[in-house]
Amino acid sequence: MIKKIKNTIKKGLRMRPEDIVILSEIMMNLTATAQLHHETFLPFKNYCKGEKDVVVCAAGPSLNDYNPIQDAVHIAVNRSFLFDKVKFDFIFAQDFDGVRMVQEQLIEYDCVKFLGTQGVESKKIPESLIIKSGARKFDTDWYIPGAGLGGKMAVDLENRPLCNMINVGQSVMQLALYLNPKRIYIVGCDLSGNHFATGNQTKEEAEQQGEQMEIEWKRDHDLIINRWIEVKEFAKTYYPDTEIISVNPIGLKGLFKDLYQDK
Repeated sequence: MIKKIKNTIKKGLRMRPEDIVILSEIMMNLTATAQLHHETFLPFKNYCKGEKDVVVCAAGPSLNDYNPIQDAVHIAVNRSFLFDKVKFDFIFAQDFDGVRMVQEQLIEYDCVKFLGTQGVESKKIPESLIIKSGARKFDTDWYIPGAGLGGKMAVDLENRPLCNMINVGQSVMQLALYLNPKRIYIVGCDLSGNHFATGNQTKEEAEQQGEQMEIEWKRDHDLIINRWIEVKEFAKTYYPDTEIISVNPIGLKGLFKDLYQDK
């Protein structure tokens, strides 16, 4: 759609009313996002000053094997803040599926929380939960037609929507890099349907969700890995001084520097 509108403008043709509406809405959303993100992200730009390490903790089963890295800034992805060996500095979630089963714990947890927006109604994090959690709200690029899985990662988070990538473990890397750490350690990103904890899900619910996610991981494996390669190249271009390390890797084995901790 964006390409179509650009071509229309270049040709000097009169735009259709529906194209004007779409373009106007996109521009209004981009302006609103910039205003929102100045409050949400700007206070954390260069948070680590190139000196401190960041640990991104996803919720895969290997999180149970993580031996916490001392004096690092820890970011919990979705339900991984339930991991009680770490006092997390930040929580990051971009859709309701990731925190639906831990809403009360999320509200009570004391840290900075980033909760995002989605284009699919069933995946939207309720505004009431964002308010109760005292969270900082952010936008992803779901509202830009044609972005989809082809959206580009953002550098200036204080001005732009975050790229809504295939999985939240990829999306959160935009925030991790924005903090400008010395190193980023990736933990629990197993590319599987299982999680280290079920939250308030029943055993049946957890198994059903795990089976569905396992199917999706296998179906989209190459696409997912390609987007991780994009993350790697993005970091190399914009944050060449930040080293990225996978801790006890499973799905990401061999993609970044691998670190195996003694169990």
